[in-house]
Amino acid sequence: MTDPVPAPAGGRTSRASLPVFVAAEAFSLFGNSAIAIVLPWLVLTRTGDPAVTGLVAAAAALPAIAAALVGGWLIDRVGQRRMSVVSDLGSAVSVAGLAVVDRVFGLDLGWFVALGVLGALFDVPGMTARETLMGRVARTSGVTLDKIASLRQAVFSLAFLGGPALAGVLLAVLDPIHVVWVTAGCSLAAGLCMLVLPLTAPEVAAADTAGIGGVDTIRGSAPLRAMLLIGFGSAVVIAPLLGVLLPAHFNRLDEPTWFGFTMSAFAVGSMVGAILYAVVSARSRRAVYIGGLLLQTVGMVGFTTLHGVWPVAVGSALVGVGSGLLSPVFIVFFTEQVAESVRGRVLGLFNALALIASPLGLGAVALALSVTTLETAATWLLAAWVLVMAYAFGSRGMRAFARPTSGARAEGAGTAPPVPAETTARADD
Repeated sequence: MTDPVPAPAGGRTSRASLPVFVAAEAFSLFGNSAIAIVLPWLVLTRTGDPAVTGLVAAAAALPAIAAALVGGWLIDRVGQRRMSVVSDLGSAVSVAGLAVVDRVFGLDLGWFVALGVLGALFDVPGMTARETLMGRVARTSGVTLDKIASLRQAVFSLAFLGGPALAGVLLAVLDPIHVVWVTAGCSLAAGLCMLVLPLTAPEVAAADTAGIGGVDTIRGSAPLRAMLLIGFGSAVVIAPLLGVLLPAHFNRLDEPTWFGFTMSAFAVGSMVGAILYAVVSARSRRAVYIGGLLLQTVGMVGFTTLHGVWPVAVGSALVGVGSGLLSPVFIVFFTEQVAESVRGRVLGLFNALALIASPLGLGAVALALSVTTLETAATWLLAAWVLVMAYAFGSRGMRAFARPTSGARAEGAGTAPPVPAETTARADD
């Protein structure tokens, strides 16, 4: 299960590709997590109206879904690296635009919405493009996909934990508009890292993909269909739990500090899960998958009790560990299953449905809370989670997690049907 990665055909290995790729991920993830704190704060300081904050967030939701779909198509069309660079630089421009407009014209509702929408158009395609590049980074660096996925998950957890915290510290000592420049610099640094990223391995392209798209690929693969349903169902449950029920629970306890600790516990747990994945995946993918599902389910029981602080905080940590185990195995398996030439379109569909799932869950819980209590709504979410996990345990498609495609696990070649893969070099990327 730890086969060495062969040298790239027609090229040479470059160990530098992995640290440069990880640096790009770190800068981008940190910038995104920080701006999630900075932007609402900036809106409040400039408008004084909390309702405007929600309006800006809502206005960016639909463009983000469209960007996930169109961005996936563009990744396959113009190249993975090129789309990543364009997206990161576009994000930097949209964030820096807040500071420029504030100085020249003064920020108001219209500017906040326009620049928020512009940022949403770049963020998701950039994330998708970097995910599709993992196979080529593995082949270029000679490092297995499992190790790269583990590192990437650890970086994600660290950014989730440290980004908002550092943004909060900076907001305490600087004007929000100065902190905006810091987050814009993160996106710029991510784009520059991707621009210089060594990619000596040629892109793996399909022999004939003229009539094959993302929907066709998912329809032809039982494991991909199962992954799509599990991801969608999980997002429907997690979004209202984190966005509505937990804040409401700690608010009625008058314990805002514990709310922060609970969210931090999730990030720390996710980092622990990423480390465990690096150790356990070398021995058994099945153990990683089953262990991740069990930990998340047990954690959700504590999460949804909404009783005091400790059961919820411990539940949050366990859900984080499970997430740290499952996220890498999903992206590794996805990279094995999907030919590189259609990977952007398939992943774009996955991300678009995840973006749709979150507001659906939030809306359903908001409606439920108009007729019932927090505890009852939490019980309904737990019941929905158990259904998703039961499907994840019993789905015929998910049994393939224990049967990695020969050779693809190390190379990330994407050899699964319906698209037969062959190695060809792309001159434009």
